[in-house]
Amino acid sequence: MRRVLLYVLLAVLVIPVACNEEQKLELEQLQASLEELQNADGSAVPQAVVPALSDGPFAIVFDQQRYGVDAGSSVTVGYTLSEACAVTVSPREGWTATVNATGATTGTITLTAPDPAAPATFTVTATAENGKIAAAIIPLIVRDPYTDATRTQANLLGYYSLKPQHASEANFQKLADAGLNMVTVECEDYDFKDQVARAWKVGMKSLAIIGFAGDRWAGDPDNYKYLDELVGYLKEQPGTLAYHVFDEPSTDRIPRLKRIREKIESLDPEHPVYINLNPDGSSASLGTTTYRDYIEAFARDCGVKFLSFDMYPILTDGTYMQGWHMCLRAVSDMARKYGIPFWAFAASCHIDNEGGTIVRGRPSVENLRLQAYTDMVYGAQVVQFFTIQQYGGTTFAPIMLDGTWTEAYDYLKTACHQIQKRGYVFNGCSVEDIRFTDSPAIWGDALSQANLPQQIESIAASGTALVSFIENRGNRYIAMVNQSYTQKISVEVTFNDMVYTIEPDGSFTEHRPGSEEFVIDEGDLMVIKYE
Repeated sequence: MRRVLLYVLLAVLVIPVACNEEQKLELEQLQASLEELQNADGSAVPQAVVPALSDGPFAIVFDQQRYGVDAGSSVTVGYTLSEACAVTVSPREGWTATVNATGATTGTITLTAPDPAAPATFTVTATAENGKIAAAIIPLIVRDPYTDATRTQANLLGYYSLKPQHASEANFQKLADAGLNMVTVECEDYDFKDQVARAWKVGMKSLAIIGFAGDRWAGDPDNYKYLDELVGYLKEQPGTLAYHVFDEPSTDRIPRLKRIREKIESLDPEHPVYINLNPDGSSASLGTTTYRDYIEAFARDCGVKFLSFDMYPILTDGTYMQGWHMCLRAVSDMARKYGIPFWAFAASCHIDNEGGTIVRGRPSVENLRLQAYTDMVYGAQVVQFFTIQQYGGTTFAPIMLDGTWTEAYDYLKTACHQIQKRGYVFNGCSVEDIRFTDSPAIWGDALSQANLPQQIESIAASGTALVSFIENRGNRYIAMVNQSYTQKISVEVTFNDMVYTIEPDGSFTEHRPGSEEFVIDEGDLMVIKYE
């Protein structure tokens, strides 16, 4: 009965107010919240209801313009009423809201966030004794959506991690200490089972390389005795990540690879099949007219559960290959089109196996994080560092052939630890848009004011920054990567509302409306959380 009365009152009540753009958005949110107030018999709020902000003579006033709350924590919202009212707060699943009336026209509302916490809207309704009703939305932003208990890591994989003679638990632990949480294990003619177990013991999953060139099935592609035995073992291991069956195929391999994929999935539907694809411009044949056609053929015709491609863009002159962004955009677009994740690579060693035609630069903290962050802001769900132990065509790696650890390991460890501080932003994210601060942009569309959310007025950079708009579990971020790994850039941001930046150490800094200048180090990342 009370809700029916509420509907009647709301249907005739229009609170006069002049609205700016931000208030219009709040009005839309308020209407949505009011529409959730269903009666017990299912009747809805009448269409005649015109909700308005409570800034007229009968109003709810909060003691701050914006509140921030962390996952698993509480925030206290103070309110003042223009006259004595009973106050209620709309419920939200996982949250608790407690009203404490400190007086007839004053009180507090305590909101406690779940863990993890997605953004939520709360409508406060004040009902006076004479039947008048006012409603307002609590201006709330979830600052940190996770506690340590629910914070996820970035997925960082060490490719060609350890030769069998060096695959000790201590060495796997050293890789885990560097911030890696995935490794490759070559399942060839030696006993690989202990390696999978050792890696898992220190918390790392194994990408099982079970047929690097597919030659195990060359004589008879339909003889899968080896697969039966291998998959039969690996599918029972908690440390198994996926089955690596081929590297850099052309599209003429698709029929055979599809048969292998289907066979493995029939034996183990829980762990996906991994096929790593060529980059554009590869010396190997793609088998298609365009690179996008090549990527789509494997998503559509081979039926892979995720895409992976390798490209090692870092050059000796402080630049990188111009085609890198084109490859990332093509793979990212196809992954979104087919609703599957994608993985990408970063060079963690010095590669010189192309006869001097392309000479890659040596790894450094700056270019390692540039590669990883750029992959991640395009939406890559796993960054694969090639190579960890020295491999053919490489002359400088974190671990050399004889088992010696080099300073490249220290660079990798530093970069991975930095990446992991904000890795949860990207783990499970979806990319809504990609832009560049240059105008005209070099590798894609230029950033404009029309691309920005209402909380941000403008972004201007002194150099090229890759700007990604990311959604993750209801939270929204702007991630900017300095595209130079030799020079810092400055970025001026004008805020229209309270937002947070996530600092390199993972801490949060609050920013109120106004303009601020930030410095992004070489190859580094800046993250703004605005919703």
